[in-house]
Amino acid sequence: MAELHSDVLEEIMKRLDMSNLIKCKSVCKSWKTFISSTSFVNFHMNLNYHLDCNESYIDRRIVMGRIASPYESRHYEFDDRFFDHRDCHLFGSSLGLVCISPSPSEILVANPATREAQRIKEHDITDAKLLCWGFGYDSFADDFKVVIGFTKGDGLTCFQVLASKSNEWKVIGDVNYSIDSRIGILCNGALHWVMKKNNKKVILSFCLSEEEFKEIPQPDNEEYESESTNASLPTMRLGVLDECLCVFHYDKVIDKIWMMTSYNVKQSWGIVGKDCERRVVLHSLKTLKHYIRYKKSWYRDIFLFRNRDFIGAPIYVETLVSPYVNGSPMKKRHLGDIKKRCKLLKGDPSVAGPSSRV
Repeated sequence: MAELHSDVLEEIMKRLDMSNLIKCKSVCKSWKTFISSTSFVNFHMNLNYHLDCNESYIDRRIVMGRIASPYESRHYEFDDRFFDHRDCHLFGSSLGLVCISPSPSEILVANPATREAQRIKEHDITDAKLLCWGFGYDSFADDFKVVIGFTKGDGLTCFQVLASKSNEWKVIGDVNYSIDSRIGILCNGALHWVMKKNNKKVILSFCLSEEEFKEIPQPDNEEYESESTNASLPTMRLGVLDECLCVFHYDKVIDKIWMMTSYNVKQSWGIVGKDCERRVVLHSLKTLKHYIRYKKSWYRDIFLFRNRDFIGAPIYVETLVSPYVNGSPMKKRHLGDIKKRCKLLKGDPSVAGPSSRV
């Protein structure tokens, strides 16, 4: 293999799946350098994204597993009334990286596929039960961000943000809302939570690039308003379907889903029909107390479900993106220019690079 022409070797590498690529990184330094290069990481992420798009009947999500069972969706963690009774949480997923809290005092940004993990600086908030969270990629700053909000007073929430490059928490400011949902839903470059203001539930967004808050308009529908204000009905939660923000009421069964087909446009809300049902490939993360880098698989199992049951779970595509930003004792950063990757994912013709399987 060492005598193969570099172009031939590159074409062979492009045809390998994730597990074999990870093994190839251990063969020699030159292979590791090539597979970790920005161009190859871009290609691989672009390829996986377009393969998922072409398989229109499949949706890919990731959850923090509770117990191994292919039958009950309730065996997985959700942003529900049992959230505070668990120690291990998944705060979000973006470009193949996840933000997880394996214990109350530890937060990691990790790539489950490559089994790389970077510990981020611990926050100084003592009561985790008063927190809401979020994680996503800031395309303008070319950086991943972790966002937390904590109850500061009656009807007041203070937000802080940590950028991976700085690994320092920064206070964004206070907003006149109280926390209702815990995990921020990533959509259109912003995180979204269900919050309360003047005893009314609202959708609050936080733009990761501009670091600004705004309310997202809700459906202008009497039935929806009645359900949203009825305290006896199941919990109001958010999700994403076909890259669109969704809202639903959740207990044991998700019955009716409202989808906003044009972001931040009130008139674009509509009810999702049964024809939007697809299968979801569900990656279940092990609920380990302490993650061990590079050791064994981090997935408990991969199951098939209806996507309606997991509409509130983060979208997940396996990538080679590294969580290391400022370097670590074991590896250095190979994050590259992710702005280019985002253009590749959107099929921008101005960016050179393959968009389908060779």
